[in-house]
Amino acid sequence: MKRKFALIAACMAVLLSGCWDAKEPQSVNFVTALGIDYVKGEYTIYAQVLAFGDISKQESSANTEETKVWIATGKGETISKALMSIYPASQQMTLWTHVKAIVFSKSLLNSKLSECLNSLLRSSELRYTPWVYGTDQDIPSILSGVSLLNQSALNSELMDPREIYEQLSTIEPLRLIKLMNGIREPASTVLIPSIKLTDQVWSSKEKPISLVRLDGAYVISKGENKGFLDDGLLSGARWVAFKNMHRYPLLLKIKDGGQAQINILNSKPLVRVRLDGGEIKFTVKIKVTAAVSEVAGDPGPLPSKSRKPQPLKSNNKSPAISMPPRQKKSIFTGLKTFYIESSTNNGKR
Repeated sequence: MKRKFALIAACMAVLLSGCWDAKEPQSVNFVTALGIDYVKGEYTIYAQVLAFGDISKQESSANTEETKVWIATGKGETISKALMSIYPASQQMTLWTHVKAIVFSKSLLNSKLSECLNSLLRSSELRYTPWVYGTDQDIPSILSGVSLLNQSALNSELMDPREIYEQLSTIEPLRLIKLMNGIREPASTVLIPSIKLTDQVWSSKEKPISLVRLDGAYVISKGENKGFLDDGLLSGARWVAFKNMHRYPLLLKIKDGGQAQINILNSKPLVRVRLDGGEIKFTVKIKVTAAVSEVAGDPGPLPSKSRKPQPLKSNNKSPAISMPPRQKKSIFTGLKTFYIESSTNNGKR
């Protein structure tokens, strides 16, 4: 009897010993970012791959070695063919489930965006959560961009733009699922952030470092690129199109002299459309909450209850919204609420 139980236990131990076909993480090519271009009837796929050790840098305390980035290039008449052309020289299994960012070229945005997205999402490996960007620069150079302090490339703005956006809400990040929803809705317009490399900010050992930054947005409607908006042209969109504006500076000129800079912390737009004499007219009312961050010059005495508050004039040259704000409320914490009103005729800004 004891021998019988011992034999059964031995058989169970063999069956429960582990997964015999499991692969170690370092034996798999984890694609972390994609770049897609379309030139002369052919798709070009750029796949960014990081070493597993570089991915683990996110949790390490000190890094002295420069992060290495590998870029694979595949070409084909279709997206699937371009992706599969990478496999023969990949040396080991390639997984697409960890893609965090997708960069589209300007030429693809102008012609094949809808077709490209439909082909990508037919793959069961690619998720709906990557951040999406457009660019008119060389895609391999953008995917090869480094991070500060020799950290993993996963700590760059390309891979996670949310932290930068919370500090300075210039261009709202966009996920792949939001882009797909916008394209499928005929009356919707989507702003795809534009990304580029710049070496004008950071340097190391007196040598400039090329890092990514957002410099505008492409306007996508019905799957087509309607044009590019730089930072200046996006001024009006920040008030009405951005769903979450965490912080954006605005310089105000005070009538009694001096200037004041406020940080816009929250924006609540209300857009009303009406037909007046056969003309379409828009009325935009925006309620924003702001914190005063700096007051320069002599702004004059603070308004009292018996004195009418002085109007504030902004140097914002937004083509979308004129800026005659009026102060509604002031409290000791420095938070103020302003109302901004604008009216347009015939659907023109």
